[in-house]
Amino acid sequence: MPTVASVYVLTCSLACLVGGFAPSIDIPETTTEPPPTTPDPATVPYFLHHLNATNVTISRGKTATLDCQVFRLRDRMVSWVRRQGDTIHLLTFGSTTYHSNDRYQLEFVEPNNWQLVIHAAEEGDQGAYECQVSSHPPKIRKVYLSVYVPRLEIFDGRGEAIHEKFYQVGSSIDLRCDAYHVPQDSVVWSRGDAKVYHAPDVGVSVETSSGRLGPVSWLRVKAAATTDSGNYSCSAPDAETASVRIQVLDGESSAAMQHSTNTASAGHSLHGPMRTAVTLLAGLSLVLGAVC
Repeated sequence: MPTVASVYVLTCSLACLVGGFAPSIDIPETTTEPPPTTPDPATVPYFLHHLNATNVTISRGKTATLDCQVFRLRDRMVSWVRRQGDTIHLLTFGSTTYHSNDRYQLEFVEPNNWQLVIHAAEEGDQGAYECQVSSHPPKIRKVYLSVYVPRLEIFDGRGEAIHEKFYQVGSSIDLRCDAYHVPQDSVVWSRGDAKVYHAPDVGVSVETSSGRLGPVSWLRVKAAATTDSGNYSCSAPDAETASVRIQVLDGESSAAMQHSTNTASAGHSLHGPMRTAVTLLAGLSLVLGAVC
């Protein structure tokens, strides 16, 4: 009985005798890559609550903790990167930290939280961060860090920023302290080294309300006396203290100050352009006298 091989040879020989071509046989290409498969949903890693983006807000100088809780990690790796425009900076990979600044650290909290910790956060640390898992496709959780700077500023009753203010005896001292990014009810008024408290019975009131970016505190002194002069300041945690010098003048002191100011102004004008003109006229007189 003829074999398959002998039949193929015989067919080829006959085709060659009649001037034809042997039939072609397509041999499939071999490959070492496994056929594409769809990942089993039961094995795909995921983040806590399936949240892929979040915001973290802290004040300058505090510690920022960026969480990344990954479930079903298995043999995948977790990395933290910082995205600045089109540039990506690798911060951590696995348990290794690549950032040269030792304020950046990776802390693993059992059982599955890969935390990026930034100590003594600065304004320059603000921006977009990503926690990435080396799955296919990679899983990414975005975190935006906001670093705000607590700030205080003092205004007068008309809303003008001031560092020094004069009042007449008997007038009302109205000072407003605008606090930015500080806790409510944390603003403290002081005169010199002594705190100023709400005391309506002696004509002093301190009232604080909520503003758009923080508390707004008012200090009012009714019927001011010269003894109310001094350095007033408002302070709050983690913020630089704001201060203003207040001078309360009686009628004589106010008139003396005004007279001194006017005299100084007149003296300045006399010893300025006027003195130059007098000198030129004197020189011209000497020349004319010599000629005559």
